[in-house]
Amino acid sequence: MTALALKIRDFWSDLWLDLELAWDRVFKPKPKPLKPIAPVVPVAAASVVMPEKTQVKEKPKTDKLPLSLRMLRLGGKGRLFFFDQLSTLIGSGVSLIDSLNVIKAQTKSKTVKQLYAEMIHHINAGMGLADAMSLFPHIFPKMQVALIEAGEKSGNLKLVFADMVEDLESGQDFLRKVTGAMAYPLILVFLAITLVTGMMVFVIPRVAGMYKQAHVELPRLTQAVIAISNFVHERWLFLLVGIVGAIVLLWLFFVKTRFGKKFLETLVGFVPMFGQIAREKNLTLIAGNMAMLLKSGVLISDAFEITGKTIDSLHYQEALEKVRHGVMMGRSVSESMGLKNIEDKHFREDPLFPLQFSQLVHIGETTGTISVMLLKLRQNFQKSIDYKLKNISTVLEPIMIFFVAALVGSILLAVMLPFFYIGTTIK
Repeated sequence: MTALALKIRDFWSDLWLDLELAWDRVFKPKPKPLKPIAPVVPVAAASVVMPEKTQVKEKPKTDKLPLSLRMLRLGGKGRLFFFDQLSTLIGSGVSLIDSLNVIKAQTKSKTVKQLYAEMIHHINAGMGLADAMSLFPHIFPKMQVALIEAGEKSGNLKLVFADMVEDLESGQDFLRKVTGAMAYPLILVFLAITLVTGMMVFVIPRVAGMYKQAHVELPRLTQAVIAISNFVHERWLFLLVGIVGAIVLLWLFFVKTRFGKKFLETLVGFVPMFGQIAREKNLTLIAGNMAMLLKSGVLISDAFEITGKTIDSLHYQEALEKVRHGVMMGRSVSESMGLKNIEDKHFREDPLFPLQFSQLVHIGETTGTISVMLLKLRQNFQKSIDYKLKNISTVLEPIMIFFVAALVGSILLAVMLPFFYIGTTIK
């Protein structure tokens, strides 16, 4: 009962927060900037020579960048190519500036060349690679900037690049496996929708006209199919606008609102196999990102903060913030994840962090090898995801074939049933 009350409270708090943000964006007036007042210099002080203030260099702001760079987005393959080339060149003893010039020469896109030229310019002016990357937060995530900054400070930039390349390759491999597992079912769904639409628009109206001329009493199944066909044929524009509008509204609700995102995550969590894959994918990202940050020398509290910003799941963002708060209050990481006392075997499994996760983290804390344990967890969850992705296509293929056969078969049955009545009428 207490858990249900907490879920209801979170539901209304998220909904109320979304309403407040929408109200502020639409109705709240923006404050006008105050005009700077020129300082009044006394006459007596005019002759006094004041010491010059040391000027501190400020980082260029993102809004001062050219429009092409502000609109630029590097996908996973683009960032993988960038860091892979940097890892290879710097690992071979090439300087950073020369490495960036080589990567710039290999790039075909003019906008990406401009990006590398800007980074080279700022590095020549005295910035580090992490500072130059931080000028483009829409291109390079904060975690990658933090990893490179830690690598520059510790002198382990080669190892950091190697870990980043391995992580990006793992992400690309996961996308390929998901695409391969879902390609065949999606093709079947597309073909089924195309076939059914074509039959409803072109075939059923002609068959209905033929039956009308024959004055045949139609079965209920045939009447229902003809009614649907007439609706699609006569009001196709209304139907198209309704479908597009529903897709847009659902996208705005599930993608742009906090409550919609959490509701979609909860909904996916109840779907067999897909909920487990989503959970294990988030745990894989958390374990891998935390391991790389801790290996690079980032403080554990900062590592939790950075990792929370790299996870798309709002539930895991809140959970990581709670763990970070518990660590700053003096509790261990495993205890903050729900493991009360491993010696007395008082286990309280967290809905987001399974016992396997918190137990290995506890062992890593005890032995001082938490980054090694996190990497082990990442490998275990990655193997589990690979196994489930291989089984998804095996499970979905017969289900989709049955669905398509039942849908098309029902329409064909509705078309063929009245032929028996035609024979009776002729007799």
